[in-house]
Amino acid sequence: MKNLKYIAISVALSSVILSSCVKEKNFPSTPSIEFFYYSAYSKDSADCVIKFKDGDGDIGILPEDSTSPNDFRLKYLYKDLIDGTFKPFDEFPGTPAMDTLIYSYRVPNLTPDGQYKALDGEIKAKLRGLIYFPTHKIVKFEIKLRDRAGHWSNTVTTNEITVTP
Repeated sequence: MKNLKYIAISVALSSVILSSCVKEKNFPSTPSIEFFYYSAYSKDSADCVIKFKDGDGDIGILPEDSTSPNDFRLKYLYKDLIDGTFKPFDEFPGTPAMDTLIYSYRVPNLTPDGQYKALDGEIKAKLRGLIYFPTHKIVKFEIKLRDRAGHWSNTVTTNEITVTP
């Protein structure tokens, strides 16, 4: 009877200990992203949401860092109505050479406290003051994310966005 009591206590204690263990996430140190959704609210505002994973958790710019470049970038692409491919704005026919149209944002520091730094989640960029050009009926954005170590994520694209006049 004593042995049964010790076995029951051991099993209960083992269950509590094992269930309280935090399973460590194991992701590469270079961030990876996945397009989740794009939702337009008006002609010049929208939300763009990505999912991300990062093994060392160095996503987002630290509050005291005012010199690092923005780490979340969206590159404007328009659909060429002749060949059906998406091209960056700097390749718009009939215009002088110009810079590629890129929207960039600063993601706040997302590094978790504690021993395990790997993290995954969603980042929502609130896009305000978007520029849609009247000749571009369908656009997309290419999205990239950079961590504090300077590693760029993979590049993903949004779904096709039909611009309404």
